[in-house]
Amino acid sequence: MSQIEYRDASPTARPSRLFPEKQRVPFGWEAAPVDAGPKPAPLVFTWPKRKYAYEGARFRFAIALDDRETRRVQVGLHRSECSVGSVEVRVPPALQLFEFDLDAGNAVAVYVDNLELRSFGPEGALWVLVNSASELPIEPLLRPHLMLDRGADPAAEFFERLASLACVQPFGGMEGCVLDGLLDLAKLPQHARLAETARLHLGLFFKPDGRLICENAQSEPADNSIYGLEATLPFAALAQVDAQHKSIALALDFWKAHRDAEGAVIEGGDTTAEGSYTVAYPMAVIGKVRNSEALVREALQQLRVRTQRLVGEGEFHRVRSADGKSTERNWARGIAWHLLGTARTLATLEGLTDTAGVKKDFAKFAAWVQAKQLESGLWSVFVDEPKLLPDTSGSAGIAAALALGAKHGWLPAPARASAQRTLAALKKNLTPDGFVTGSSQVNRGGEALQRGNYRVILQFANGLMAQLIAALEA
Repeated sequence: MSQIEYRDASPTARPSRLFPEKQRVPFGWEAAPVDAGPKPAPLVFTWPKRKYAYEGARFRFAIALDDRETRRVQVGLHRSECSVGSVEVRVPPALQLFEFDLDAGNAVAVYVDNLELRSFGPEGALWVLVNSASELPIEPLLRPHLMLDRGADPAAEFFERLASLACVQPFGGMEGCVLDGLLDLAKLPQHARLAETARLHLGLFFKPDGRLICENAQSEPADNSIYGLEATLPFAALAQVDAQHKSIALALDFWKAHRDAEGAVIEGGDTTAEGSYTVAYPMAVIGKVRNSEALVREALQQLRVRTQRLVGEGEFHRVRSADGKSTERNWARGIAWHLLGTARTLATLEGLTDTAGVKKDFAKFAAWVQAKQLESGLWSVFVDEPKLLPDTSGSAGIAAALALGAKHGWLPAPARASAQRTLAALKKNLTPDGFVTGSSQVNRGGEALQRGNYRVILQFANGLMAQLIAALEA
């Protein structure tokens, strides 16, 4: 029985507001604004039942709409007009979860004084998810709530969070990480129930009539279209569950339209590490389930070209532009995308075609990355700069790739031991109810944000950790 208790918070009556132009809240869920300005009006929450939390609690809220600003969200007691602290919210994507610790005194006071949020920073509201009247009720852990830990086992709670919609992410690479983790674990008898969770996730986006309903990275409607190469990763999961779904044609058409002279699927002249995972892997899965030799060849070509363009002698760059300039040198999450995409593509194509050359490149690069692992079991956010804080999401992705390589015999035994050390470290970075903490924020704030001490919960890290667990346990 779970030792976690959740207590929903309800927003008080507020003026009707329209969402920002062109943006849409996912899944028809509802949202409320935390206003900014010289004297921002607070967003106030109440708890109808005064069941006091004498031991303290964590107050949580989730982002409803993509926001490219940096804001300080002040948490306060409403009636007594007393601030109890603040949460720094930097360039958050939709559905990202934030939390704030309330000590025992304040955890009791919120039932009497109510709790309020105020935003300080650029003008314009920060939108947060609230209780929903849509046909699909909002996931409870993504609406404002108090979380009380009564001695829970975070490692056990991790699987409970995966089994809900608490880890759902915006459509694209982030959601694809979660889908792959769910389907990987579902192959193990003890986690078979996660297959149904994966179907629930897919059903949020892919409809029985063949439609794709989603938003792009800016929370703008992108229905029945592919907004970028990261948006094709979820098609790997879809192809495993429904190989003939009409939406798969969207991915196939996008790839065909974005090939360069060497056959790499790129955008705007930029070759990115993400494509090793978000293009090569789903391309391989669809090629396998549809018996397409052409897609199998193209999937391997994505890896060959990216290895040639991004992997250097003792260094790696996430992006290489058409003019030959490279950026984000040795960034852990970029390395994870290339390694993990390569490992998953190779595993998919095992026995279907000659992958010897790609395996050799994979083993060489994996050995270099493995040597950069910190004693903690994680990798620094830039793997060759150990004085910087580690990144749990990038570390989970790297370790999952090493575990897959060891499982299939492409990497020597120490790779598995390296992945096991990472898993042990990740377990130390779980919230009491099983969310992975310590991720560097999504990479839209430049290298300065990555290099700093700002670390967050990003639910796709749970998906990467799930992939790691599955590779080690299989």
